[in-house]
Amino acid sequence: MTTESLTPELSYDKPLPPVLELTKPFWDGCREGILQIQFCNICDLPWFPPAEACPRCLQDDWEWRPISGHGTVWSWIRMWQKYFPGWSPDEYPYTVALIKLEEGPYMYSTLVEIEDQDVSCDLAVEVDFRKVNDEITLPVFRPATT
Repeated sequence: MTTESLTPELSYDKPLPPVLELTKPFWDGCREGILQIQFCNICDLPWFPPAEACPRCLQDDWEWRPISGHGTVWSWIRMWQKYFPGWSPDEYPYTVALIKLEEGPYMYSTLVEIEDQDVSCDLAVEVDFRKVNDEITLPVFRPATT
């Protein structure tokens, strides 16, 4: 896992997720190059996206734990249209995928370092990180190297 910075001459004016009290540990981990999700301390269920209570046993006894950062492509879509300002023409098209994490939960993310014709269901992927500002480093996925 690596953390890459945008070059100083680039600005990031695309929509960004809010950093909330609940999600702050997730974003802190991403900034450190660590993908982490919540795990229930009662039934050990891992889950994503973040929630105040375990989706299985509804208990609020949980913690953030680092995960492998490995998964497989479950589904994907190639985005051809510019829905928000901030994207330059050379950033289109791009691929958004639903990743089934090795630990079980699913996560939407951008696929990088792969041509559209090479994307397939069950493609093994690993997390990488893209720093966009001092607060947000986005997890993205690329084809697994191991």
